[in-house]
Amino acid sequence: MNLDACIKKITKYLASENAQPLLVNVQNGMDLDRLKTYFDVDGNEFIDASRFCNKDELPRIEVLLADISMKKKNCFLLGLTSFLRFYGEEEIRKHLANIVNMTIASHVVVVVYQCDRQLSFSDPRLSRNICLLDGDAVALPKLVFVSNELSVALSEYSIVGIDAVAKEIESPNVEKIFVVTTKHKDMYPQSIYSITDMSKAYEVIIGKDATLSHIDEVMGTSSQWDYLLSLIDTGKTFIEICNSEFGNYQSLEIAISSYSGYSEQKKWLYFIALKLFGAANNSCLDIAASHAATYLKLIREVYRGILEKEHTDKDFDNFYQTRKSLLIAFGNPVDEIVDFCKVVVQKEEKAIYYLTDNTRQEKELIFTLLEKYYQSMEKRGIEKILSVVYPDLCAYIRDYRYNIPLLDKYFSLYTYSKIVNKVVPELQEIVEKQAVLREYNLLLEPRTVKMDEIDKTASQLYFMDAMGVEYLSYILAKCKDKELMANITICCANLPSITSKNKEFVAEFEMRGLVVNPIKELDEIKHHGISDYDYRQKKQPIHIIRELEIINEALDNIKLKLSQGLCNKAIMVSDHGASRLAVIHETENMWEMSSKGEHSGRCCPKSDADVKSEFATEEDGFWVLANYDRFKGGRKANVEVHGGATLEEVVVPIIEITKFDDEIEVSIVDKVITVSFRKKAAIRLFSKTKLKNVTVLVEGEYYEAKELDNNMYLVDLPKLKKAKMYNVDVFASNNLVALGLAFEIKKESSQEKKLL
Repeated sequence: MNLDACIKKITKYLASENAQPLLVNVQNGMDLDRLKTYFDVDGNEFIDASRFCNKDELPRIEVLLADISMKKKNCFLLGLTSFLRFYGEEEIRKHLANIVNMTIASHVVVVVYQCDRQLSFSDPRLSRNICLLDGDAVALPKLVFVSNELSVALSEYSIVGIDAVAKEIESPNVEKIFVVTTKHKDMYPQSIYSITDMSKAYEVIIGKDATLSHIDEVMGTSSQWDYLLSLIDTGKTFIEICNSEFGNYQSLEIAISSYSGYSEQKKWLYFIALKLFGAANNSCLDIAASHAATYLKLIREVYRGILEKEHTDKDFDNFYQTRKSLLIAFGNPVDEIVDFCKVVVQKEEKAIYYLTDNTRQEKELIFTLLEKYYQSMEKRGIEKILSVVYPDLCAYIRDYRYNIPLLDKYFSLYTYSKIVNKVVPELQEIVEKQAVLREYNLLLEPRTVKMDEIDKTASQLYFMDAMGVEYLSYILAKCKDKELMANITICCANLPSITSKNKEFVAEFEMRGLVVNPIKELDEIKHHGISDYDYRQKKQPIHIIRELEIINEALDNIKLKLSQGLCNKAIMVSDHGASRLAVIHETENMWEMSSKGEHSGRCCPKSDADVKSEFATEEDGFWVLANYDRFKGGRKANVEVHGGATLEEVVVPIIEITKFDDEIEVSIVDKVITVSFRKKAAIRLFSKTKLKNVTVLVEGEYYEAKELDNNMYLVDLPKLKKAKMYNVDVFASNNLVALGLAFEIKKESSQEKKLL
């Protein structure tokens, strides 16, 4: 029946002598509100079934029925059937049948909600006590039981306690009700309602923000979900949280630079954000996040993701550099580094392309791979690989220009042999030849002579114990990075090449009252094999890793002192060098001397009874070996050795370091030059400031410049004959001072033809 007819029937019932309840079924909350409004007048009492509930309990039905049966005035009972639905359809039918047959003291209108089916009784006489109001039945809301142990920001349709459910169910337009309760879904197995338990923070979260429903619960611990819930309880959506915590949920990669400073909870939150939204502008991070099952696996996936690529792939270089930066931001955790180093070796000789210089473990593996797979590769090929994976090591082995052919050839072979852990035959031949000829005596002046020529005014000494010339290319590269200028003088140490015979320069600085900074760690590494560097334990030259760091730290200190004005110049001076190859050669001199070898057998006190080796020289009361043998009786060296007369032990540098002159400005005077059969190519350079030892690099060839007047320099380029544009790099004392200057060569004959 319609509403008007229903109202008439209720009104007639209230005025009748009928001693049984009237059951009125409504289909929606709007019609229920209309009935309540109409009959909410004096003389009528509205009773909510929740009045008979204890806290967080369903109503006590017997007490409720007893109460309404004794009412002396007209009353309307609301909400009963919405509670009965927890017990199932049969319970509703049973209780409604019981109520419709009750005998009561006055008049009771029991308003039932969407129970037309349960009001279909077999006894037709009961229909006079039933009123079915027409209307559109709205869907029953879904119930979400939220544990009262969880902190939940209540939504508009959230209530506390199951005793408050009925009123919300019978309200208009409610689709979901959050009920903070001690109850659980399994307590109501026959319930007509769709009930979901939220006894965990995760369940509350996905109930409140559908965005997070795509994340599996196993991706976080209970404490992590509690953390996220506390953020959501502030009223923010997950997208708003991401924007607040990480800048922009659509550009999560921009937050990676701050990752190492995040708490563990925030790192997990960042991972969840990546799982949902990805990192569109960082393919490495995006792929890793999509593959990682938990946030703890994210870094492992960043490490391993590159293994899916070939080092020849077009996007490999970009992916490699992106990954390298990511791992720095992640802090390169040791466990993941060790794990990656274990699995990357499956790439065999190609494994080196997948390593970085981020960590000591990777650097050590690079040395292992160089020895295992690259002893036959040309040095240029190794440099190309190292320029990406270990730039400092590449700088170390890059050829330094001594302008002395013997030294150029020797140290090029020496650094190559050292990193591949093998004395190459060509070097072995030179060593044995020089052990007899010792041409360095003719080519180089003693350190004492060269030190006398150096201006020491306002300088500080850096006494680099055991630093040979093999490090010069690395030092120049680091000086360029730090905006320092290095003027290098090559000289030779005294024999035997030990500190006690080679530190005369220290006294001179001290006598002048100048600061002396002794850097002993290089020598200590070579002697004592600290940090697993001992050759008996680790055959590869991994000590180079720390040696380069020590030199870099010294240069940092120099830059600081120059910047602070504590000195105008720092002078790095070495007492002697050292030989790694004499250690790995592992040979003893066949001649036995009266005295035992000293300094790991590289020298031996002289006795008249001794038989001189052809590879030994006599100096200052010692026999000094110039090849890779050692005298018998001396203990084997741990890492490197000195005391002998090989070039790496004897040739030493004096390095004057100053701040890079910002005023340096170099240009090519002749932008276009002509050449002919008789006329060779030559260019003139102009520098705003005076430069020393100017050279240029064109097409892979170095050319010396001749100093002219007015800071002009002439460079003959006899090998350049082709008509085209050329680029020129300019060096002063091997320091790069100008890059990519351009000039053009034209043929003189073609110029003449144009004029005709």
